[in-house]
Amino acid sequence: MTDLPELAFDFGTLVPSLLLALAAVFLPMLCRILAEKFLHHTEKHMAAWLHILLESYVVPIAMILRVYLVVFALAMLPFDFVHQEKFTHLLDVGSDLLIIFFIGLGSWRAAPVTRLLLHSAENRLDLQTHRTMGRFFENIFHALVVVFTGIAILDRLGVPVSGLLTGAGVAGLAISLAAQSTLSNLIAGVTLVLEHPFGIGDYVVFGSYEGTVEDVSFRSTRIRTLDNVAITIENSKICSEYIQNCDRRTSRLWTFTVGLTYDTPHEKIEQLRKTLTALLQAHPDVPPDGVCVTLDKFNDCSIDLLCRVYIAKVPLKEFLQVKNELNFQILDAVRNAGCDFAFPTVTVDMPEK
Repeated sequence: MTDLPELAFDFGTLVPSLLLALAAVFLPMLCRILAEKFLHHTEKHMAAWLHILLESYVVPIAMILRVYLVVFALAMLPFDFVHQEKFTHLLDVGSDLLIIFFIGLGSWRAAPVTRLLLHSAENRLDLQTHRTMGRFFENIFHALVVVFTGIAILDRLGVPVSGLLTGAGVAGLAISLAAQSTLSNLIAGVTLVLEHPFGIGDYVVFGSYEGTVEDVSFRSTRIRTLDNVAITIENSKICSEYIQNCDRRTSRLWTFTVGLTYDTPHEKIEQLRKTLTALLQAHPDVPPDGVCVTLDKFNDCSIDLLCRVYIAKVPLKEFLQVKNELNFQILDAVRNAGCDFAFPTVTVDMPEK
């Protein structure tokens, strides 16, 4: 019973604590609203980096203010505890940990400021590359915030951080030997970001994998395949493959063969070749110099016309739609020219006895 507070006190002495408690509820909310309105009205007249920092710390500062008000309210309670010193110590430690956490939260929210580092190179980067590098730098910034916030928390709890860092340096060598794969993936990730062979949103082919890039992290790259499957590939494997960025080409090459029967006259073959050339060049999605139709070879069952067409539609769905339109036109052109499509046939010669 000696640990219980003494209840003989004047209730009027509770007023300061109650006022501080009410202030802890409403004052941070009021400060946050006023700060957000101020930043909204001054955004155009403020440096971008300063606006990002101030906006990131609005909520954390409001929460820090609330922590201080709650601590003051508890400290002003008119109770005398037997273990008052222990209670005060716990209160101080708890408040310090919360303050460190909210400072770290503000720093975490300020990660977009790292994208300002790319502004000087913005004219040399496309949108997808800018997004990829921006996200990569934000991930590094987040990792540093977590590390330093964790160190500050451990230091406040009385953990010998300097000894841990020294031990970590010794253990780091052993860990690095066991984590060579992770380190190689990290280096490969940095290489991918610096060389930017692809960006987020690009359709790429890595060896036997292909899909749309969704994310590039320290260790791996995530792509979304055509059948909507998310595949995560280690960065080191990507760097060891030939990277095909399908979205960076200006057109798609379509190669196909039109096989004609051997009884087709020479004149009709030449006229059909010219007709196909004009038909393909007339399409709005085919560059005039992107068509080549030639008599390719004499196959076992057909005379083959080789057609090479560059189509300006890069997205796969649009490319297939253009192919669909042209295939129907080619079908009509062959029939209108009086030619027949060849197919495998067998001729049996039966000599007379």
